[in-house]
Amino acid sequence: MTHQPGDAGDGEAAVHARIAARLAALGGDAGQPPPPYVRRHLARHAALGRVLDDARVPPQALAWDTGGGIRALLHHTPACGPRHWLTAWSAIEPYLREEPLPSRMASLHLAHTALTFPDTPRTRMPPEAAPPADSPLTAHFANWRLSANIWATLPATPTRLLTLVHPRRGLQVAVATATGTLEFLDAATAHPAGAPLAAHTGEIRALHISAPGPDGRPYLVSASTDGTVRLWDAHRHAALGHHTDSTWFDDAVSCFDDRGEHVVWTVNGRSELASWAPPGPSRTVATAPPVLRGALTTLLDTDGERVLVHAAHELTVHRLDGTVRATHCLPSPARTVTPGAEPGLFHCGHADGSITSWSVTEGRLPGTAPGHGEPVKDLCLLALDDDECVVLAAARGHSVTLWEPATDTVAELRGHTDIVTALTALPENPDRPGALLSGAADATLRLWTAADIDRALTEGHSPAPRRASGTALWHSDAGPLIATAHDTSIRLTATRSGETTTALTGPAPVLGVAWARRGTQHLLLSSDTTGTVTAWDPAAPDTPPLTPLDCGGAPTRHLAACAGPDGALALLLTASDDYRIRLWDLHTASLLRTWDSHTMSVKALAAACTDEGEPWLASAGTEGVVRLWNPALADDSADLIRCDQGILHALALNTAPADGLPPFLVTAGDQADVRLWDLATTQPLGPRLTGHHAPVHAVATFTAEHRTYVVSASRDGIVLLWDAATCRRLLTLATATPLTWLDATPHPGTATADLTLAGPAGSALTSLDLSHPALAR
Repeated sequence: MTHQPGDAGDGEAAVHARIAARLAALGGDAGQPPPPYVRRHLARHAALGRVLDDARVPPQALAWDTGGGIRALLHHTPACGPRHWLTAWSAIEPYLREEPLPSRMASLHLAHTALTFPDTPRTRMPPEAAPPADSPLTAHFANWRLSANIWATLPATPTRLLTLVHPRRGLQVAVATATGTLEFLDAATAHPAGAPLAAHTGEIRALHISAPGPDGRPYLVSASTDGTVRLWDAHRHAALGHHTDSTWFDDAVSCFDDRGEHVVWTVNGRSELASWAPPGPSRTVATAPPVLRGALTTLLDTDGERVLVHAAHELTVHRLDGTVRATHCLPSPARTVTPGAEPGLFHCGHADGSITSWSVTEGRLPGTAPGHGEPVKDLCLLALDDDECVVLAAARGHSVTLWEPATDTVAELRGHTDIVTALTALPENPDRPGALLSGAADATLRLWTAADIDRALTEGHSPAPRRASGTALWHSDAGPLIATAHDTSIRLTATRSGETTTALTGPAPVLGVAWARRGTQHLLLSSDTTGTVTAWDPAAPDTPPLTPLDCGGAPTRHLAACAGPDGALALLLTASDDYRIRLWDLHTASLLRTWDSHTMSVKALAAACTDEGEPWLASAGTEGVVRLWNPALADDSADLIRCDQGILHALALNTAPADGLPPFLVTAGDQADVRLWDLATTQPLGPRLTGHHAPVHAVATFTAEHRTYVVSASRDGIVLLWDAATCRRLLTLATATPLTWLDATPHPGTATADLTLAGPAGSALTSLDLSHPALAR
């Protein structure tokens, strides 16, 4: 029967709808969890009742959801009412599985604001956009476009994906990673299906599943840079044997030969093609001139014979006895091969990014998806519209390229924020339309539905998003102003009104921006590819306030300014691609010092003044060492802090902390941790602060109401708030987008601080209620 929202009729859907309505009413009070059955089954009942919307699954219930599957339910349940909160939750839920309620509610509120009220100041938002009672954060303005198709987050970069059907647990997704682990996720909920396997000690480059053997079970094969190939029971996830070599393995596939014996085919770093019939020894079948990376696949030819395709400098088709059946020349080295939709056909993804189609007997077929320089990391065949539409998905660069060979249509699926590394198709079943899963170096898996793919092929290429090269914040009398650099211009956004203006344009691309105080005047500074630093005064836009500063012609990417309490001191620190640090007097536009002790690129600067007007200046970067500069010294010597954090991306200074803390420096980098350092002794101040899963690109520190805080933001899309004295994590904020910049500014005399975030997706202004019970000691 057909059931409409609000219909109290009979039938299965109507019953589930009434159950969902009753469960939603049991959502509980603020801060109190709903009953366990509500947490586990509310969303599923709403989906079965065809009433999956914000009214039946309210925000308070979402933050306690433990059943999972919200993302999957949204994709195949028809919309009946508003789903703004549901969509927001689907974007951030993968990041928040173990976090307490305040972190969940704060993240949900920010995501809801970004998705539902973009570019809208809080004063213009409706009452339903107000922060939930359990959230210590209020979102005031957001102009980033949050991606809502994140299916799962991972602790490491996925390198291979495949789907398998477990006899009891249903469809699963196997994930191979760059750290050598194998993980199995439930395809319906994206929750782990058992503990990860420590399969290898190096990057897993191949993951393949065979057809069921004579015993009815399929076998899983993994190959790694650690020089091992391992065989697994695909259902029990148990190891069955392994084969080793003195070099790495590029690829491995498995199949059953004509005698019903299971054979694993491998290609190693010497481009040697070998066969391994477990538990026997391996035998080399053929050799080829070494290539950067070899690739293999098996397929059925038109005559029903199973063949093996080995891609190196050329394509070689082997029979399963090792003899050569055909050889074809390649236009560009192949990085991956995959079988086609019909017998005898296969496709290649090349080092130059192109995609080609091939026949075992005829060789290369007409049609090519042109490359753009980024190599194809993986290929996946998609059959849409009852197999009438065959589409190839290719992992190349930061996007998934779609190619429909029949029409030669090329399109892109954009959303990942790092190199796409792995693809797999989710098979169509009664609960899920055909879909594509993509994994990338941003440690996320993203789900692309058949509708997403069809829309991309129909609409063609969309322009790539404009990426900001720098962000800076100024708390003006009219409210916070966010300056964002794009290409040769800087855009100013007034977060109270939502109005944007172009503040500055020039002939060269802008690389960095910063606000500086000079006496009572606030200046917007920008640096560009010519090594020139220019200034602009928003209060007097037609009058240049400062003579351009010349940084020697080298591109200048980083700026840090500080001012003394009486305004007599106004300094600017710059870092350029010539590895030089320069100190400028902003009152006179003169160069005070040049330091050239860095031997590698500088990634971060920090500058601050004490209450007595003494400056602290710091720089760090690829060397992994912080240099503390003293302009009073005649030589170029600096105090060194060896941080053991890899490449350093972020620095922050607190010259007047509370809680009895000494003045300290905050550092962060590739190791995904945050460290505090006593500026007087250059020794660590407390333990490492952990919790991020990707390089940390921004840190800030502030003192409010006699308490000192540290904030960090990472490429993993997570913001962490810490108590500096106790090193206790107070809040986890999931943004579902990489973050490269943040600013934290307390409101004098109050327990409130503004927290501004920015990354490739845009920026957002929020405030933290530091007196909220969740942030109390």
